[in-house]
Amino acid sequence: MSPQLKSQIGTILCRGVVPAWVASGAIVKLIEATPKLLPEKTVLSLGKMLDQEMGISLMTLLASLIAIEFVCIAVMVLLQKYARAAAIFILSVFCIVLIGEMVQGNITKCGCFGGFSPTPWAMLIADGSLLFGVLFFRTTHKSAAQSPKWPMPSAVVLSLSLIGLSFGVIISAGKAPESNGNGSPVVHDDPTINPNPAPLKGLWYTPNDMNEWVGKPWRELEIFQFMPIWPSNMDDGKHYVVFYRRTCDHCEEMFYDDLTDPDLAAMVTAIEVPEEKDQMRPEDRAWPLPDTDCELLELSIGCDWLIQSPLTIRVEDGIITCAVEGGHKECMELGPEDH
Repeated sequence: MSPQLKSQIGTILCRGVVPAWVASGAIVKLIEATPKLLPEKTVLSLGKMLDQEMGISLMTLLASLIAIEFVCIAVMVLLQKYARAAAIFILSVFCIVLIGEMVQGNITKCGCFGGFSPTPWAMLIADGSLLFGVLFFRTTHKSAAQSPKWPMPSAVVLSLSLIGLSFGVIISAGKAPESNGNGSPVVHDDPTINPNPAPLKGLWYTPNDMNEWVGKPWRELEIFQFMPIWPSNMDDGKHYVVFYRRTCDHCEEMFYDDLTDPDLAAMVTAIEVPEEKDQMRPEDRAWPLPDTDCELLELSIGCDWLIQSPLTIRVEDGIITCAVEGGHKECMELGPEDH
């Protein structure tokens, strides 16, 4: 292969194919505007820690990551001198994150393209192939006469515009809904009625370490404070609470395999988690809820719930003794998880 042909292929990759590839993922993240898209084991886990320890919200992190992708796109398209370096940088970051996800056990969804994201290994093949191509096919810089006029100012203006767009869209999407105006606490005789539900947040997520919940009274957990109706019989004896989604395969298995036992189901409150901020479930993808003796409740629509379902809690005499995200068998004392 002639050096000229290799240079032409490198130019097409660095200034056409890779920017388009990166842009497709960035636009999806911008449209869906939820941290649910962040790779769960690496980026989302780091984001939770930054939020808790430094006050950098997940929405700010999401906006920052999208902005970085857009800046790399602007550099690749407008600054040929730095296009290859930008392509190597962003593709290398993608590959490192994907490898981290798989090493930590995430082999199902990478979050790169929203709800239609492929598996991490499939994305690693795609990103790795592009990275190999960029490394192998070097570009040559055009002469000044062939270069576009004012490339650096154009790149700066485009980058700043895209950064502003990223933060504007994402931060706006993450704003909390208007207060539900519950006012002063109201006393009820019914212990299942929350006398003063907390106003919903725009975004809520579980801690990285679920053991933080163990040993606390269940009413102290923020997730219960949002609920207008509480589970029954939580202060006497043993009780299980499971937060599930009707699009979650593991949740479906839980209902059909384990919660068909009426004795176990009678001890369970199953709380459905909205699939999206503005809908409970997509009817075209939701599995049918079987007949069950579980108590059935719902979390409220209006909050972006970042919960890896099923989220299961065991409560004994009002105190949490087990909390597991992404499984139910351990807290329900049914043995090890099957997945």
